[in-house]
Amino acid sequence: MALGERGRNATVVDIDLSGRLSSSERNAGGVRATWWQPVNIVLCRASIEYYEKIAAEVGFRQHGYLWLYDADTFTKALSHLDLQRQLGHPIEQLTADEVTRRVSEIDRLDGVAGATFAPRDGLINPNLLKQHYRSRSQELGASYLDRIFIHAIEPQSDEVRIGCWQADENLPEDGLMRLMAQDARDAQAKTGHLFELRAGALAICCGAWSPNLVKLLGVDTPTEAIRRQICVVDNRVTNLSGHGMIVDSSGIYFHNEGPHILAGYSPPGEPAGYSFKYDGEEFFLKEIWPRLYARMSCFERLRHVTGWAGLYAVTPDRSAIIGRLGPRLFEAHSFSGRGVTQSYGAGQALADLIARGGYEKLDASALGRERFQTGKLMPEELHI
Repeated sequence: MALGERGRNATVVDIDLSGRLSSSERNAGGVRATWWQPVNIVLCRASIEYYEKIAAEVGFRQHGYLWLYDADTFTKALSHLDLQRQLGHPIEQLTADEVTRRVSEIDRLDGVAGATFAPRDGLINPNLLKQHYRSRSQELGASYLDRIFIHAIEPQSDEVRIGCWQADENLPEDGLMRLMAQDARDAQAKTGHLFELRAGALAICCGAWSPNLVKLLGVDTPTEAIRRQICVVDNRVTNLSGHGMIVDSSGIYFHNEGPHILAGYSPPGEPAGYSFKYDGEEFFLKEIWPRLYARMSCFERLRHVTGWAGLYAVTPDRSAIIGRLGPRLFEAHSFSGRGVTQSYGAGQALADLIARGGYEKLDASALGRERFQTGKLMPEELHI
C-alpha cells in the first residue's frame, strides 16, 4: 500500500494468500505503543494514529492496555514513562489499589507493585486490517499472485530475478506446512509450473517464514519461530467489554471477546520450531485458569471453549528486522509479536527506503540486521 502511495508498482507473491498459517490470522489483536525502545514506540504510534482514522473499518477499539507489574519490572517501567510521553504516547502510573478501582474484578493483588494504563492502546481485528491493506493497495495498482513458492532469488545489477513455482490448485494445509518449512519433497501438489519474475526490487516480508527466503541469498537470520497458544474461555460471571487488554504480572494476557474471554500465555521453555499444535484443555487447566483465578476470585469457574496456536518470529532482542538486505533487496519481518501493531509504520518506513533511497518521516534504521554484528541491540522486556 505504501509503495502504491509513492507511485511504485507492487506485486505481492505468496504461497497462500488466504493466510492459513500466517500470524495475521492467529493473533490476539492487541495494538500498543507501550514499549521501551524509541524506534518501537514511534512505529507503533504512527500505526495507532492511522488505525484511529479507519477504526470502524478494521474494528479498532481503544479501550487501552492495563499492565500489572511485579516490583522489579515496575521500577523499570517507571524509568521509561518520560520517554514514552515525550514520544507522544500518553500513559498513566497506577498504584495497586488504583488497579482495583479501575477494574473491580481484579481483587487479588499478590505480587503486584503497580501498573500502567495507556488509553490510546487497544484491540483490532487483524483480518480486517489485512483486508484493508490489500484492497487499498489494489486500488493503487498492486497485483497479487497466489500459490507461489519461491525457490531462487538472484540479484542483478539492474533487477532482481525471482524463481517461482506455482501450484495449479490450493495445497492442503499439511502439504502447505511441509512446503513452507522447506521440505518440498512431498508437498502434495498435483501439478504446477515454473516461471521467473523480474523486479526492480524485492522486499521479503513473510513473518516467521522469512528466514527461509533470506537463506536463498546465503544469509542466516537470527530469528526463531516460537509457538504461542491462545484460549477462548466461557465467561458468564462478569463483563470486561469496557476494558481493553489486561496484562498480568504472571505473564498472562487477556481481553473480552463477545461472550468469551480470549487469553494467552507464553511458557518460557517453549522450544523453537514450526508448530501449530494446540494443547487444548490441558493448556487451559495448567497455564490459563490458575493465573486468571489467582488474580480474580470471580474466575473460580471458567470453562474452556476452544483455542489455537500460531507463531511469533522472535529475534535475540525481541525487536523486528527492517531495512536493506543487499542491493535491490529489502526486508521487514521478525516482529517478535508486534507485526500487526507496527505494520503501518513499518510499511511506510520501508516504502521510503525502497522508493526514495532513505528513511524520511519514520526512521527504522535502528532495526537493521547489522545491529546483531555491531551489538547495538534494541531489547524489549515487555514481551508477551
